[in-house]
Amino acid sequence: MAQIEGNAAPGHQGRSFNDSRTYATPFKSGDPKVADKSLITAASNLTDELVQAATGERVDLSKPQYHYFPDSIRDGSNQGYPFMQFRIKQTKGKGFVNIYLPFPPGVVVSDGANYGNFDMGTLSGGLDFAKQLAQGNNTSTNQDALALALISKEKLSGRSSGLNIRSKSALKAGVATNPYTRQAFENVNIRSFNFTFKLVAESENESKMARRIERSFRKFLYPKRAGAVALTYPPLVDIKFWAEGRENDYMPKIKPCYLTSLESTFNESTNNVHTSSAAPLEVSLSLSFQEERSLIRQDLYENDDTTIERDGFHNDPVPSGE
Repeated sequence: MAQIEGNAAPGHQGRSFNDSRTYATPFKSGDPKVADKSLITAASNLTDELVQAATGERVDLSKPQYHYFPDSIRDGSNQGYPFMQFRIKQTKGKGFVNIYLPFPPGVVVSDGANYGNFDMGTLSGGLDFAKQLAQGNNTSTNQDALALALISKEKLSGRSSGLNIRSKSALKAGVATNPYTRQAFENVNIRSFNFTFKLVAESENESKMARRIERSFRKFLYPKRAGAVALTYPPLVDIKFWAEGRENDYMPKIKPCYLTSLESTFNESTNNVHTSSAAPLEVSLSLSFQEERSLIRQDLYENDDTTIERDGFHNDPVPSGE
């Protein structure tokens, strides 16, 4: 058992970690502020090392895997037919699971930003009114004069009415002040994507492939046990659109995603099965993905002159979930 050693500041004690290495705090007795800072630095360095050591592989694969549906998509992709690729890859290793499915209809991309209301307040309106008078631009009305008088009255008396003047005089005259409400940007939504595929097997091999695809998605939706209480994150999924033998630049660039939902429906429109294997004739998959983080403009476009979407993320300090 290794222990952080040194003269800790008041309130700090050495902590034991289940680790074979020894970490020493780089300070001696003295100024408690210096001791606190040194202890924090040592603890931060230790945490970084422990995180690095504890980062487990999200996908354990002995070799790459390729799953196609239908069988004809192998030859069709070489001939330029459109299809989608889902790539489930290892965190550290080079292994991966590639799933190839026909291009689905109705691909929807939803981008959204959130704004909140921000009131500049009645005092701003009063200052604008006074500024217009000072400039000789006297286009005010009797209602402006009443609103300004009520603003002044409330400001001088220390009472605030919020969005509207609610005094007896204002109610009687039917006059309210302009709150000068503006929109204030807050954040952008993390994008989500939904895809639906209907796999109708025409052979025993396609039935087996449909099962592999459906179970691969289910398997990698879940986290993996990494200890007595720890769990390893599910892997990220790279999603790409292909056509004419290359990635389709007319379709959106989707950033690495987590699979958040899988709904499997077996034999949606029939109750028949294949006579030789008892495999269902149809397997319908409804998949929902969500990108690992919210985006900024440079994550999608290199600069404001281009409309070509880019791969990867803008060079920022936020670490990838990979």
